[in-house]
Amino acid sequence: MSIRLAKESDLDAIAWISVAALPADPVCPYRFPYMHLYPEDHVKFSRIRYTEYMAAGDNVIMVFECPTIEDPAVHKPVAFSIWQLPGTHVGKASAKEGTEVKPKQKGPPDHLQRRDASAARMTAFRESIGRAKREMFDGPYGESQLYLGMLACHPDYQKRGAGRMLCQWGLDKAKTEGLTITLYASPMGARLYRSLGFQNVGSFRTQVEGEEEFLDTPGMVLVGPAGQEEPWIS
Repeated sequence: MSIRLAKESDLDAIAWISVAALPADPVCPYRFPYMHLYPEDHVKFSRIRYTEYMAAGDNVIMVFECPTIEDPAVHKPVAFSIWQLPGTHVGKASAKEGTEVKPKQKGPPDHLQRRDASAARMTAFRESIGRAKREMFDGPYGESQLYLGMLACHPDYQKRGAGRMLCQWGLDKAKTEGLTITLYASPMGARLYRSLGFQNVGSFRTQVEGEEEFLDTPGMVLVGPAGQEEPWIS
């Protein structure tokens, strides 16, 4: 078992992991309520999404690989993590006018034409998480943060230490560079993060106007040695 930097040849495996693992995170069925009706779209746009992450240049994708269940002599990726790097989080001040320039939209586009998704919920989630990240993480920690955007392990390979090993990569980088690690947690992920010392710093709510259903997503941090933890509560 080992972790390494993802390669383009890993994209099919990353999409396979994502499609199997992420429905356990409440964010996924909220944004993609029709994924069981249109599985071909869910697979297609999942792969497109990770292709765009890999090409963006402001993320690092790590994969965990181990022997397969079918053939222990064959190793393949069964879990992955996506980290947004320092230097890509906040806007820069304009030298001409002294005003803040907002950063470009982070992450791949939503591809609202996909049939497995609710376009309204995807738009609402992007807006709410963007606003929450600016207030909860970017304000207090600025560019001194390493943001864990995603952590997923295929259900057939869980409880083998994949999540902990992928997190350790970030923990080591944060320790070396004096960074705070920031993230939004699923219920399953929160247990792992708490065991690693992360603290809950609040949550944000996503709700489409006119809908009763809503989604509350908790934020967590592991503050670096120079950090000052000031929890932001929604």
